[in-house]
Amino acid sequence: MRGTEYMQSKRFAIYTRISRDRVGAGLGVERQQEDCEALVQQLGGTVSAAYSDNDISAYSGKHRPGYEALLASIKQGQVDAVAVWHQDRLLRRTIDLENYIDVCQRLNVPTHTVKAGHFDLATPSGRAVAKTLAAWAAYEVETSTDRVKAAKLQAAKAGKSSGGNRAYGWNQDGMTLNEAEAPIVREIVDRFVAGTSWNKIALDLNARSIPTAKGKMWTAINVANVAKLKRHYGIREHNGQEYEAAWAPLLSRDKWEDLQLAIKRGQALHGKRTYARVHLLTGYVFCGLCGNRMKIINAQQRDGSYSPAFSCRKLDHRGQKVGCGKVKRKKDPVESLVIDCIMYRLDTPDLTAMLATRESDDDLKALVRDHESQSLRLQEILDLYSTGELTFAEYRTAKTSAQDRLDALGSEIDRKTSRNTIGLIPAGQSVQKAWEKADFEWRRQLLDVLIDKVLIYPKQPGDGRARFKQWIFNPDRVEIRWKA
Repeated sequence: MRGTEYMQSKRFAIYTRISRDRVGAGLGVERQQEDCEALVQQLGGTVSAAYSDNDISAYSGKHRPGYEALLASIKQGQVDAVAVWHQDRLLRRTIDLENYIDVCQRLNVPTHTVKAGHFDLATPSGRAVAKTLAAWAAYEVETSTDRVKAAKLQAAKAGKSSGGNRAYGWNQDGMTLNEAEAPIVREIVDRFVAGTSWNKIALDLNARSIPTAKGKMWTAINVANVAKLKRHYGIREHNGQEYEAAWAPLLSRDKWEDLQLAIKRGQALHGKRTYARVHLLTGYVFCGLCGNRMKIINAQQRDGSYSPAFSCRKLDHRGQKVGCGKVKRKKDPVESLVIDCIMYRLDTPDLTAMLATRESDDDLKALVRDHESQSLRLQEILDLYSTGELTFAEYRTAKTSAQDRLDALGSEIDRKTSRNTIGLIPAGQSVQKAWEKADFEWRRQLLDVLIDKVLIYPKQPGDGRARFKQWIFNPDRVEIRWKA
């Protein structure tokens, strides 16, 4: 080390870093800062700048704002020397060291450490020592990483938890249940299996002021992720492999099968979730004149405002004729009329008892498996055509047949699932009350079990004097064709 007279009036930049600050208090870098300030004072210099990277690894290659600012100050000639607690706080990769040496060597800026002495990067011996220490630091990180990976694998094979973020429903040890949250996990799964949507469950949990594991509000994705977490069912996951968990499961494997059936049933019925269907009767309403499926449009009213309406379009988006274009009716009175008719029709004990007969879960599981197999078959046909193993004529014939079978299976799943919807009405609760509390998907399923289509016919002379609730509307121009 050079004498302290060399360091008189030298401007020091202090750099501190810690890889993991588990409590977020920054205590590790504060202690490093204090030791570095004592070193600078011992060397007779002054602290002109201090840079820090808290909770950032020097080995991962991630951006370190404090380190980049330190390099910039050296390049700009703002400091004469650098003080760090140990070289591994500054650098752990030899590739970073080469860049640091290049910057410091050109400007003759030495580096002093509290624990490892002085490195004069302007000399071959100083650079050799720095490179050797950097190589050993990298070795230490790599061996430490291997030890951690081995320990985690060993814990996984033993079915034990290996730490990490706390899972909802479990305490931080990962082995014992959180008595306040475990019932919520069971509720989430039971409600989804019974037909309630992820979004409906999330809204309800938020309304009840029940927070997530991180104290935040629920979203549909949060709810789904909690339900699908395999640790609840006694399964320990690690790197794509599954092991028998050492902790007592929160839910049974049968419940896991029920959840998977509910998920696959939804996929078979609706495919990927979209937000296209925002109106209750979308897809059910047809023109009474030409039979064309009516679309929802924003229709202008006499006062200049706009409101949704069912409309028979004459042309589709390609300009092809699809309907007569002669029938249009406000959405709200049609929807209100259909709901009233549903409530009236279900007010028959014999009909309600017939519909409440739930389909066998085994039958539904078999249908879902057939639907999955048929979906794979359809993909195989596409793959064969794309590789030239099928002619276009062969592809078209095979695809039509496979798609028809897939559609038929989807309709059968829809029928059986929708029939179970009535069976989900709590004992002693009226259909009207269940409807008021139900979410959009449940209502759509109820419509499907009862209604084949809703036909709307053109207005006739005198309809302007007809009243239905608060609307000028003639219910006689609407026909409901029932399934049951």
